Amino acid sequence: MRANITYSVDMQSIPEEVTRITMSEASNLSGDFYKIEKALRDRNFTEARNKIMSARQSLGNADIRLFELDQIVSSYIEMINQGEEEVSEEESSEEPEINEDG
Repeated sequence: MRANITYSVDMQSIPEEVTRITMSEASNLSGDFYKIEKALRDRNFTEARNKIMSARQSLGNADIRLFELDQIVSSYIEMINQGEEEVSEEESSEEPEINEDG
């Protein structure tokens, strides 16, 4: 059973947080593949099969995590674009008026 956990970070920290989560998932998957390779090297095929099944579960979890990270990055892009639009609107409304009365 899976459960969602929600926490907040500063908007500026989102890229670092996404990077941290990505690296953690990559490390987990890498460890799973290392364990498979080691079991095969040791010719322990039963253990290799168990590690393959475990890696498949990890891949499923990684797929879910990647979907979540995609949603986070998509929202982050929208926030950035909204901020740029607001700045652009503020700049255009702050243009000085030219008085031609001389």
